[in-house]
Order: sequence, then C-alpha cells, then structure tokens
Amino acid sequence: MNKPKAFIFDLDGTLVDALPDIQANANRALASLGYSLRLTLAETQPHVGGGAHKLASNVLGLPMEHAETLALYHAFADIYEQHPADFGKPFPGVMHVLDTLRARAIPCSVVTAKPAKARVKVLDALGLTPYLTLALSPEDGFVKKPAPDMLFECCRAMGVDPSDTVMVGDTRFDVEAGFHAGCHTVGFAEHGYQDVPVEFAERVMLLSPFTDLLTLIDE
Repeated sequence: MNKPKAFIFDLDGTLVDALPDIQANANRALASLGYSLRLTLAETQPHVGGGAHKLASNVLGLPMEHAETLALYHAFADIYEQHPADFGKPFPGVMHVLDTLRARAIPCSVVTAKPAKARVKVLDALGLTPYLTLALSPEDGFVKKPAPDMLFECCRAMGVDPSDTVMVGDTRFDVEAGFHAGCHTVGFAEHGYQDVPVEFAERVMLLSPFTDLLTLIDE
C-alpha cells in the first residue's frame, strides 16, 4: 500500500482532551438558563462526539428542535467561545505527530462537530491552527459526520484524494465518515471518549499510543 499524503483529524477526544471544558461549559449553560441539573465528567462523556446540538438534546431529554434544546445549544456555543480551553490540552503524542507531519510537508486538516466559533477559539488557544490546512464544522454548511462531506472538502483543500488520506477519530461517527469517504486508513484514538465499535475493530488502526500513527509514513 502506498504511503498516505495527508491526514484528517477529529478534534475532541482525538487531538484534544476537551472533556473537562465540555462539562464545565455545559454546566455554565445550564446554570445560565436556570436549570438545577449539573453534569459530572462521567455523565458528560457519552455525549461527546455527536455535536453540541445533540448534547443539548440528550442532556434535556428533549427533541433536537425543541425550543429548550435550541436555547441550551446556543447558550453552550456562546459560553464555549468565551471559555475555549480553560482545562483542555492536546493528548500525549499529539504535538509530536503534528510536528513530524509538518516537518515532512504532509498536510493536515480537522473535521469536528464542535460549534464553529468554539472550534476556532480552541484551535487558536492550544496552538493547533498553524498545523492545519483547513478546519470544518457542520455550521460551515456541511452535513455532520458520519457523512463524508467535510472530509471531501478537506481533501480538496489539501490537494489530495481521499484514498491517499488518513482519517483519525475516536467515535463511530469518525470511523464511518472515514470509510464512507474511502480513506487510505481509518485510525481510532484509544485515548478518546468512546470504545471502538465492535463491527469495525478489525478494520481500523488502533492508536495506543497516538504516535503509532507515524508508522504509516516511516521510511
């Protein structure tokens, strides 16, 4: 198999340990709207990966288009923009991987379900923006993962074919998006917030440690 020419990463749970920020900002949003409910880290974790809108729906137990769901979603997104990385940081090995890929002139992009304004703030706050050709959220006008649309757009921006691109994530949405796009390799970050889907366990590259990703480009 030929070596990949580009990499696409999910953000939360893949590049960045954002769970403490998601918990804190969800609780700030709940408080701002007068709810008494507060989430623990363990209660927050299952909601990571599907996007803030789905998180709001799941937390309240209400439909996606319910007025209260939408209000919590918008409050969460606004608050996240003000508190993008109070606690979050790149997972071990992430910066080494990004530094190595940049040194070898291999382009990288990010596709995430995080609200667009929050995504920009997080990437900037953690110094990840300079490593990326493109970063996209569904709010940029794309169908969210597992649809491959954002991956295709990143490939166009990087000037590569999906079959020459590695998709790396930590959720079912990421894995399915990578396969739908026809990616060279689909990697699964085991430091993330979900277990690898059983039906994909034999088809993905399990990354523990994350730096195992570099074996794909080693001479």
